Amino acid sequence: MRFLDDGRLRPDNNASERELRQIAVGRKAWLFVGSDDHAASAGNLLSLIASARLHRLDPEEYLRDVFRVLPHWPKDRYLELAPKYWPATRARLDARQFAAEFGPLTIPEPIAPPAEQQPASC
Repeated sequence: MRFLDDGRLRPDNNASERELRQIAVGRKAWLFVGSDDHAASAGNLLSLIASARLHRLDPEEYLRDVFRVLPHWPKDRYLELAPKYWPATRARLDARQFAAEFGPLTIPEPIAPPAEQQPASC
């Protein structure tokens, strides 16, 4: 009944049911991941894929790019590799080095956090 209050909403939920069907169908296959550790790893990977889709990235390209960069990336800057920040991070990489399937990468300096805003004095 919510769609009666807001004309932008669709009167059906077919899209959400299609997405849930993928989970329900996959659940049978995911029963046999091997162990609890494997299940946790599969959950992490599926979360990355879902997050990439949420941020309108092709999951296969995103994961390929991140796996290319990961061995060279500093451990304390892992959030720059998250799907939310990946387009900005990828734009800062050297395109020639990044295009190679393997080899060294020059890691750019971290983006400086914005200066804290000072409250206006009265």
